[in-house]
Amino acid sequence: MSANVSFEQLINVVQSHACNYESALVNLEKSANASGGSGGNPGTVNITEATVATTKVQLTQSLTEMASGIAKNAADHTKGLGRKIGG
Repeated sequence: MSANVSFEQLINVVQSHACNYESALVNLEKSANASGGSGGNPGTVNITEATVATTKVQLTQSLTEMASGIAKNAADHTKGLGRKIGG
């Protein structure tokens, strides 16, 4: 079975996951900044918010890495096919 690879679509998927990852990082940073105390005191942490933000960062990072790995494999495969054709 042969299928065409749309590199534009692969780029869009990786970019989408990267944007989600960036958003998750920003939310984690906001959660961390909200817990800041004054005068060397650690302040308070909303553990639920911090846990959710951390989990979202981990999940979106994994999805971003997976999507970029798939795109890299497709590009490497295509390059290999080009070498076969070129001799």
